[in-house]
Amino acid sequence: MQGLMLKLLNVDAEGERALRVVSYFDQLTLHHPDLESVVRATAILADTTAGVRLPDSGLVYRINADGVSLPATAVFSPSSSVAVPVNENSGTEGIAWLERDGTGGDLDEFILERMALIAASVIQRTSFNRDIDYASGFSDPALAQLLVNDRASEAERSRAARLMGLDHASPVQVIAWAPGPSTNSDMEASVDALRELWKRQVHLAQISADLAIAIVVTREGVNWAGDELRGRACSGSIVEAVSAPQSWRQAREGLRFAGIGTAWPRLLDAGAIGSLRLLSLLDAPTVNSDKDVERIQSLWESSGGDESIQILDYFLHADSVRSAAREAKFHHSSVQNRLARIENALSINLRTGDGRQRAAHALLLWQLFRER
Repeated sequence: MQGLMLKLLNVDAEGERALRVVSYFDQLTLHHPDLESVVRATAILADTTAGVRLPDSGLVYRINADGVSLPATAVFSPSSSVAVPVNENSGTEGIAWLERDGTGGDLDEFILERMALIAASVIQRTSFNRDIDYASGFSDPALAQLLVNDRASEAERSRAARLMGLDHASPVQVIAWAPGPSTNSDMEASVDALRELWKRQVHLAQISADLAIAIVVTREGVNWAGDELRGRACSGSIVEAVSAPQSWRQAREGLRFAGIGTAWPRLLDAGAIGSLRLLSLLDAPTVNSDKDVERIQSLWESSGGDESIQILDYFLHADSVRSAAREAKFHHSSVQNRLARIENALSINLRTGDGRQRAAHALLLWQLFRER
């Protein structure tokens, strides 16, 4: 190898530059860099923007020639690119690239090849997959709870992400899931179904008998359409893995709305709740002592209370008594008579816009804060 280097050095200036590239990356390797450092070093050496994308984790780094990180979601056109081996067993490959205006540089392909080699070694060195059974998607509950804990330090959450096989900047969407009575085999089947439906990496950790955390590695929000996931679930926003507590908080707040009454679906995204989420932040004793909420509770406790609550819910979300009766599968006149009794019980005029809005808020507050 040394003899070959001497020959190249004596051939021309391009050979000398190539040897300097080799030396540059060799020195970089000695410092055990992370993937971001490899991309930054490549961008500075090539004097243009460099990037790398890993399909399994959804991780993307783009860094310009000044060493400044660029938005991964921006539209760009690589001037040259090369595959990066990510997983030898599955044959998974990422991609590394340069974004040079006009024609590529003389050594761009050579620089990319060296970058890809080092990136692959970094991926191999930093892969901590031993804590996850990827066949089922189950994760250590302690790691998952640490990742979504807003009281943990950023360093602690970053380490938890690495131990789960993620980078601190991997894009994730956290889901709060109330699966209902389930066995481990039920949970495993659900995870397999989610991974198959979404075509994404999904980590699941059951943290109590009633609650599980699902962490989806994705740049696009999960689509609940056509999903047959059992129980109730709510997805938070997409964030970097180290910011998972933000997505988890949204998912937990949204889970309270999932499947309540006739209007809210069992599976929903926190963004669909909008400003109504503020109602869930109210103080429970204050809500439950409100006169309208107390009357809703008394209505529910009365004879045929479940049916009355259901009819009221359908009516408040329908455009007419007739359509409410159709949705509730009752005769039109029966619903009309029942609504008259409900009006008396609540002391609210359901035929006016402000009355219906008042009743709708009271019903939603009761549904959110009632003891189940």
